[in-house]
Amino acid sequence: MFNQIFRQVKKINLLFIILLASISASAQYNYYKFSAGAGLGVTQYFGDLKENPIKKAITTSLDYNISPFASAGIEYQFGSITGGDSVSNAHKRYFLNKYSAIIANGKIQVGQVVDADQGTILYALRGAYLGTGIGFISNKMSPVVRVQPGTGYVFPGEDKSSNLLIPANIGVNFDIPDQWGFTRYRVNLNYQFNVTFGEGLDGYNDPPIKFKNNNPDMYGFASVSVKICFGPEGLY
Repeated sequence: MFNQIFRQVKKINLLFIILLASISASAQYNYYKFSAGAGLGVTQYFGDLKENPIKKAITTSLDYNISPFASAGIEYQFGSITGGDSVSNAHKRYFLNKYSAIIANGKIQVGQVVDADQGTILYALRGAYLGTGIGFISNKMSPVVRVQPGTGYVFPGEDKSSNLLIPANIGVNFDIPDQWGFTRYRVNLNYQFNVTFGEGLDGYNDPPIKFKNNNPDMYGFASVSVKICFGPEGLY
């Protein structure tokens, strides 16, 4: 009788241990500590010139994955930003900025702050994130309307300059695991809104009493990137 009870207790304990192990395994995320990627996107200028056509840009990045849902990294962008129109603009102003920028940023995903069960909306959104950081942008106007047609007025500003910027990121990551369950690839959709310090983004620095010049120069960058994860393995 005692032996039968002992065997039943052993079976129950074994089932309990297996259950705990399965729960633990289902809650674990296997990931690599680093990721590198590249992508394409479009830029749009927001400033004192009303016209803001869309232009193309390229992004590359290197991230350190603090966890599967939090990262710190550095991004390099290069491409074009444009604004104004030499015909339709009220003052005939127009610029094309062939820019490059390097940006350090951090991002936190929903999965870092919410422990969601599979099948729920929060679980589906666990890859959505917010982020910010600081960066440096190099501006090169080519071309730019520097002299106002008909009046000969010279628009003050610089054809080449550099400025600090603050980015605000919103986006989502879609993780693709490898055969061992580690996140190996990552598809990223991101929108970044950048506020620059200074008047270098559009090349114009007119006094407010002559032309509207009340807002900081800003631009948006929407991109799609593919990243590959590598390096030491982490368990979360």
